[in-house]
Amino acid sequence: MAVDFRMTKKGLILLIESFDSLDNLKQEIAQKFAENKTFFTEGDEISLMLTEEPSKSEDIVKIVGMVRNLGIGVKDILVGSADSKNVKIGQKYDLVKEKKHEYQGCELIRRTLRSGQIVVHNYDVIVMGNVNNGAEIIAGGNIVVMGSVRGVLRAGYAIGNSAIITALDLQPNFLQIGSIISQDYQRVQGPCVAHVKTGRIFNQRVEEVTFDLDFK
Repeated sequence: MAVDFRMTKKGLILLIESFDSLDNLKQEIAQKFAENKTFFTEGDEISLMLTEEPSKSEDIVKIVGMVRNLGIGVKDILVGSADSKNVKIGQKYDLVKEKKHEYQGCELIRRTLRSGQIVVHNYDVIVMGNVNNGAEIIAGGNIVVMGSVRGVLRAGYAIGNSAIITALDLQPNFLQIGSIISQDYQRVQGPCVAHVKTGRIFNQRVEEVTFDLDFK
């Protein structure tokens, strides 16, 4: 099986090794929790460990969702390796923990995201603060940052290349909108909007944006 539980000094970890499809993984996760249902109560939290970082950012969102749908919280995401005795953590992402503010599917984060923190949400994400280097947002829809961005932004995994990213100061070290990835795009000073046009990510000052935005 691709799924197993490991008890470590830092608590219980749900270990997910390489898998052939998300559908099969979902079944294995459900089976593993069913086998250990007396061990958990609703609202418990565990760490999620991936032995391989998914090639698609949306896979992380879906895997977290699979666990949450079982009534179990995910407190952090680990990427590393495991053998029969040891778990070796190569990278750790802390899921942002605070009272959630959701408006018609939009998640509002009222804080600055610091290095190692990650926001995973199926719809739009608004951050009332900065996104520091080493922080990451993975959103199914659009991303709006009322501050500066130096981290990683991935928008539109659900709605595709029609998503936009906007910030008061957009200087990320990695940017993805839908299927388009870019580290080489025009960087501008001040409030701007990043969007996909003719297969590329364009970054424009707010007053220069001429395309129509559809928020239906």
